[in-house]
Amino acid sequence: MGNFEIVIGLEVHVQLKTASKIFCPCSTKFESPPNSNICPVCCGYPGVLPVFNERALELAARVCLALNCKINKQIYFERKNYFYPDLPKDYQISQYKMPLGVKGNLGLESGGKIRINRVHLEEDAGKLIHKQGYSLVDFNRTGTPLLEIVSEPDIRSPQEAFDYLSHLKLVLQYINTSDCDMEKGYLRCDANISLRKKGDLKLGTKVELKNMNTFKGVRAALEFEAKRQKELLEQNKPILQDTRLWDSEGLRTLPMRTKEEAHDYRYFPEPDLLDFSVSDELIEKEKKLLGELPLERKKRYLRDYQDLGKDIDILITNYWLADFFEKTIKIYPKAKEVSNWILGPFLEQVNSLSEGFDSVKISIQNFAKIIKYFSQGKVNNLAAKKVLSICIATDEDVDTVIEREKLLQVSGEDELSAFIEDTVKENPKPVKDYLEGKEVAIQFLLGQVMKKTKGKANPKVVRDMLKRRLSK
Repeated sequence: MGNFEIVIGLEVHVQLKTASKIFCPCSTKFESPPNSNICPVCCGYPGVLPVFNERALELAARVCLALNCKINKQIYFERKNYFYPDLPKDYQISQYKMPLGVKGNLGLESGGKIRINRVHLEEDAGKLIHKQGYSLVDFNRTGTPLLEIVSEPDIRSPQEAFDYLSHLKLVLQYINTSDCDMEKGYLRCDANISLRKKGDLKLGTKVELKNMNTFKGVRAALEFEAKRQKELLEQNKPILQDTRLWDSEGLRTLPMRTKEEAHDYRYFPEPDLLDFSVSDELIEKEKKLLGELPLERKKRYLRDYQDLGKDIDILITNYWLADFFEKTIKIYPKAKEVSNWILGPFLEQVNSLSEGFDSVKISIQNFAKIIKYFSQGKVNNLAAKKVLSICIATDEDVDTVIEREKLLQVSGEDELSAFIEDTVKENPKPVKDYLEGKEVAIQFLLGQVMKKTKGKANPKVVRDMLKRRLSK
């Protein structure tokens, strides 16, 4: 950026993994029929009283611990007042003066560390569906427990913002507090960005960015906005402190509202909820549930599984895969073979399933057995993949599938010799080509034998037998 330094702070809203809403028993299930998961409490009917969901507090405390925050032992909720069609009460129950967590930090793989200003609980608003000339509102999401994670303005580039968000998401998934599915709105991000001359301590004029639906979108919006602000500063033009929307099709930011139009939320303590104490017992319990965080797991993999190479990065960035890998090598302790199968045939088939990992039914025992049988030559590559495709969907016993589908590999020379002889007699030209030094012809002959054995032959054994036969 030449003579300028980029200063970025991020506000991340995460939906906590609870079965019910934060102040009522309504379900948080995604894709329920519109306005079916609602009640007088989350819709703000007169005379109703909210009741705090203890599970939301537990998960929020776990996040605070993972982010190295100081947890306030006494917390209370406040009303954040504003009017919008998706907010049925005309206020949102949130935390302002006394958030659950403060003064934390998140270490990045690069070695950098981003400070966390605050982590606080609040309820979500509903969802507006805009049509041609009118809008619809679905209140199902109203009252869903959210955690807002606010960073300090420590981020110095759009790429570092991307890295921070990616690692934060991974941490939240590792500690099992949120699914972080951006497509479902479980994780949303707003960004604040300003520029200042290098060496200056005073922050420049801040612009807020909204409407970014992917981490790549956040990075692209920040890149555009940094360039826009730089051009204004170079022309000695003022930067307006405003809120801008990211236009993902036009790849530009557009003004939404200026500072003068910003809301005065008129916070005041929520009168229908008491102050809450966060006990030492709760904090200790959540500490024990943190488990191994991503950077710790990667460090261990680099120490214990050096032969995995770049596979480690792929495994680490998906908690489900890393967990599946570790469980498998306890049964079949050949890490590289297991990793090859997980990141190859297994992942390929999972990606074709409608619900991804949620559709996987295969047990660790069955998966390990497939790898073992392939390694021993009991089934060949095609047969192993066929067994895998069946067991992923059904978890049927591997031996039963192999027997029913007649997939045992033909590897005995006595069994294969007849197929070899027939292939040689039926294909005089490829045989002649091979004898004249065209090595590629052996591949064709190999394919013919595989056809005759319906894919059950061991290709290595067949190749060796063909070469011996043709050398006579």
